[in-house]
Amino acid sequence: MKAKDEPMQHAPLIAGRYEPLGLLGAGGMGDVYLAEDRILSRRVAVKLLKKHLAEDEDALVRFRKEALAAASLSHPNNVRVFDAGEDEAGVPYIAMEPVPGGTLAHRLAREGRLRPEEAARIAAKVALALHEAHGKGLVHRDVKPQNVLLDEAGEPKVTDFGIALAATSASTALTRTAMIVGTARYLSPEQAKGDVATEKSDLYSLGIVLYEMLTGRVPFDADNPVALALKHVTEQPPPPHSLAPRVSPALEDATLRFLSKRPEERPRNAAVAARMLSDAAARAEASPAGAEATTEIASTHPQRDPRARRRRRRGLAVAGILCAGLLAFPAAIA
Repeated sequence: MKAKDEPMQHAPLIAGRYEPLGLLGAGGMGDVYLAEDRILSRRVAVKLLKKHLAEDEDALVRFRKEALAAASLSHPNNVRVFDAGEDEAGVPYIAMEPVPGGTLAHRLAREGRLRPEEAARIAAKVALALHEAHGKGLVHRDVKPQNVLLDEAGEPKVTDFGIALAATSASTALTRTAMIVGTARYLSPEQAKGDVATEKSDLYSLGIVLYEMLTGRVPFDADNPVALALKHVTEQPPPPHSLAPRVSPALEDATLRFLSKRPEERPRNAAVAARMLSDAAARAEASPAGAEATTEIASTHPQRDPRARRRRRRGLAVAGILCAGLLAFPAAIA
């Protein structure tokens, strides 16, 4: 949605500084406005968070800390944060660079799936953005297509560092459940079990996003968050090439490594992940369409993980752990 390029009638300044020009988007955690910065004479996107976020002091303290950390990010694939605070009514806000091209989620809804080499390039750039954040001690915790903005040239920009943390800390149980249903498709196994999110958790979530870009669907889905979390912990994803034959062995191997259940089996860090993806994209571009999708794939992934059957037998026991983990979801992303 594009905002009109003129002031909204009777709209007060946000924090005495930002003049709303129009609504860019609305969601469960807040509304985003295109605004004019009256002090620096530039256009910004201002996200006003829901009022309940201001009612939990611990959540607000963490939100401020994370907003300050996000404001220190300068990588071109991270959305630049200019300012953060509370408006006159005590509602938290973040002012950031406007990105006019919509989200990766919007593009996937329109196109279904992307060319493998383009999917790999986008994921590599997101990995580099995460690497900068991780180097500053900042874990995103909520990597998903809705949090990857695309500019008019199609370049990805990662947004919403720390917002999910504040939201889940302060919201009601009902709101948390609704958020988990939407986010659980991209949740790492360790987060699903209630463990602390780490840099490797972001890489798993990025692997889900990459899988969706390659195949047009997420590897795991279910009608409720517990069943979905159970799949993240116990099931292996269908090989991407089984849904998208043009996915090369190199790119499939990289994707499945991101989706390893054990964090130590994922790429060592986000910079290594970016190199893996860039190499896979270059190889895909150098090969004729579908040339790599040969019998080599069968030898690379001859059968499902033999441990999968044992994991399924443990399903009921694990489900109990996951119920506790999802109830502890705010702690898991802290």
